Amino acid sequence: MKQLTLQEAMNFLPLVTNGNGVALNGSFKAKSKVLYIAGLGADLAANNNNIIIQDTKKKIGLTNFDGGNKLNKGRSILITGMRILWDTTVDVTPLTALWKGEAPAAFKNGEFKVGTLAAGDLFESPINPFAKYNAATSVEDEIKPVVPFMIPEDVEFYIQLIPAAAAAVDQAYRIEFDCIEFTAANKA
Repeated sequence: MKQLTLQEAMNFLPLVTNGNGVALNGSFKAKSKVLYIAGLGADLAANNNNIIIQDTKKKIGLTNFDGGNKLNKGRSILITGMRILWDTTVDVTPLTALWKGEAPAAFKNGEFKVGTLAAGDLFESPINPFAKYNAATSVEDEIKPVVPFMIPEDVEFYIQLIPAAAAAVDQAYRIEFDCIEFTAANKA
């Protein structure tokens, strides 16, 4: 599969959103997907606030990213929206969390970054706009649209959640990325 450009990826958006979530165009297949990663705030400092690292493995309830911090050859993603969910229940784990929108105090003034080692930060924002405060909104409304950016195939990337103060033990997070996944048209 040839390297997909951001402009080529953007051309797929109307095809995917106006159809059944899957579009074919020549050598590319694009499908709507939500990628996520969950963890504990107290574990962030050990990995320099990186929430996805080289040995990250796909595991139900923790992440559906596979291949660590590098997308497989022939697979790129265009991120179009995000949300961050939290749970501060005593003894919480990412697998037992009852996700809600309000961020713990240590994170409300923190920052969130996504980028590649080759290009640097592709997205940088305070956490606050992605944390809902118990607002009664539908799931669709909770995904905050962002200016689309692309994580290309076979390039190391990072996702950082940077609290403004030390995170407590009982603080779990889950970051969800609304995206379009691109693969070779002949790939299942």
